[in-house]
Amino acid sequence: MKLGFSTLGWPGWGIEEMRGAARANGYDGVAPRFYKGSLELPKALADFPGGVTAFRRRFEGGGVEICCVDSSVVLSAPESSTSEGEEMIELALKLGAPYVRVFGGKVQEGEDRDACLKRAADKLARLGQRAVRRGLRVLVEPHDAFSSGAEVAELLDMAGEEGIGALWDLHHPVRQGETPAETARLIGSRTYHVHVKDGKKGGSNVLLGEGDIPLRGLVSELHRTGYKGYLCLEWEKAWMPDLAEPEVAFPHAARYLTELLGELKIPRG
Repeated sequence: MKLGFSTLGWPGWGIEEMRGAARANGYDGVAPRFYKGSLELPKALADFPGGVTAFRRRFEGGGVEICCVDSSVVLSAPESSTSEGEEMIELALKLGAPYVRVFGGKVQEGEDRDACLKRAADKLARLGQRAVRRGLRVLVEPHDAFSSGAEVAELLDMAGEEGIGALWDLHHPVRQGETPAETARLIGSRTYHVHVKDGKKGGSNVLLGEGDIPLRGLVSELHRTGYKGYLCLEWEKAWMPDLAEPEVAFPHAARYLTELLGELKIPRG
């Protein structure tokens, strides 16, 4: 498995801070969510000198991959258009990222869950069809009304599988009462990227290993499914400014995950 981090951990970073943090701490890749304080990644990266192509070359020149584009696309949003998702797919293609993360989203007020599920699945199917033509996948992260492995699996089943998959956030299904083995059974074979975080019930994120998320069991179950992709730290400092600085959290996570992989005899890379 490889190690990565999301720029949610320090939204103000530019390319040198992102590459520098990865190289200094032994990370293999970075998943952009913010760039220099902006969530509008296509516009922010288009403003990079030389554009997105030059941005990609600078990253690759430093030996760091762009492992996933962590978009803010919400499938259950009331509008039927998939233009935002399509824009993120094109951005991922230009960046050389294999995946685009999306959210299932919330059930709209006054709406029943079946209607929400149908709309989300329709959008996901359309995005998946576009992604597969580009050699990419659109991945649904457990969140909001789709926070469990069971709910993500239901959405994937309805959307038809083409060009789609799961981004297994190790935190959310646990909070929905699923065991690592249950989530692995439900979405393990369809997981292409993983977000890692730890926390205490009723509280915010904590440094990896200091909370009650069973990270060892989760990573072990991932390995049993044959997963060989990224364990990507999602340190939510953009939303929780009181969290430890990335200069603390990022090195700690790299050490913790490296030691955990070693203990479980899971190869790096």
